[in-house]
Amino acid sequence: MSVLELDLTLALDRFELRVETSLGEAVALLGPSGAGKSSLVECIAGLRPARGRIVLAGKTLLDGTRGLPPERRRVGWVPQDGALFPHLSVRRNVEFGAGRGGDAPPLAEVIEALELEPLLDRSPRNLSGGECRRVALARALRSGSRLLLLDEPTAGLDPLRASRALHRIRELRDRFGVPLLVVTHREDEALALGDEVLLLDEGRVAGCGPAREVLRAARLPGVAVHGVNVAAGRTLSHDPEGGITLVALEAGPEVSIPHQSDLAVGASVVLAADAEDVLVATEEPHALSARNAFEADITALSEDAGTVMVEAGPWRALLTASAARALSLEQGRRVHLVVKTHGWRVLAG
Repeated sequence: MSVLELDLTLALDRFELRVETSLGEAVALLGPSGAGKSSLVECIAGLRPARGRIVLAGKTLLDGTRGLPPERRRVGWVPQDGALFPHLSVRRNVEFGAGRGGDAPPLAEVIEALELEPLLDRSPRNLSGGECRRVALARALRSGSRLLLLDEPTAGLDPLRASRALHRIRELRDRFGVPLLVVTHREDEALALGDEVLLLDEGRVAGCGPAREVLRAARLPGVAVHGVNVAAGRTLSHDPEGGITLVALEAGPEVSIPHQSDLAVGASVVLAADAEDVLVATEEPHALSARNAFEADITALSEDAGTVMVEAGPWRALLTASAARALSLEQGRRVHLVVKTHGWRVLAG
């Protein structure tokens, strides 16, 4: 279902930004540095003038060169620094413009969802970058935003905090039902947050559609697309002595990952494994130290610069061309895919 309709033109220093597309409820915006990503989201938020047409959930935000001012667009813009008011406390920042849209979630619910209770009386000057973004997200939700624009939500965060930030964003999306447009440079992050991907290159749309399909075909300099497996699931059990945590994936199999003491049993989690860490066998493997093996039929093979990307069911494996030839791989062939326990990482959880 289309949430955001764009037909925009904007003259920039090196090129003209030209975007004509329709987007759904969860979109990742990727492209090389200088491709026009920030300019596009600033146009949507009303922070940069453009000409054309923007329609959000049936409401026209821009028609020709006449557009609604930012405060009337009900678009929540969350830049990397949070853009908080330094003279206001966290509580007053969150409540700034509260209820402007008439259907904002309750303050207590937003505070609880973003774990802001310990921060409410603090000044933005005393917050970390991640904390500032949480406060900015809360402010956007309390203002009744009909769209959240997130700019590199995990930039500058260590892996653990990045994982928690992505988990929190997924929970907010599901809990409050607010559409997302997320600017990112990471393929795994795009797959974790976006059902669709919009690729920009020098102001032009280089790809737009279902996330996996667009990323599979992506060939843009400056966009790191190497093939990554992203799968959601729930924690089943912990074995601290054995050094593993068992996770049931929505895709079907149960997999073991390195022990994660901070994941509660039953908690939702998103895992990632790079395609280059997935082994392929044409016969059922035996006597392996790797704990995760599952079967699938090859659906596609693509060769590029001496490597072959093998797609089998929802999984991807990156092999050398010589290995693929030695295994006589072809579309439709049944294969066994193997991932070591330490081949999985917690992307969101």
